[in-house]
Amino acid sequence: MGATNRELKQSKDLVQTLLTIQDLSYNDWLHEKHQEYIQDNQDVVMKSLLHYKGLNEEKEKF
Repeated sequence: MGATNRELKQSKDLVQTLLTIQDLSYNDWLHEKHQEYIQDNQDVVMKSLLHYKGLNEEKEKF
């Protein structure tokens, strides 16, 4: 079971407070985390793109 909305808000509020104390932007931090996740999953992105390309090439043959 995933986190409740209340739990998510509590976590977000705490992180925002901690980042504010450190003079860091929540949005910049969140963007950095998104970029890290994308980088860590680059192989999934590449496999998906290659699969998509293969499907389009198959369709073009017919």
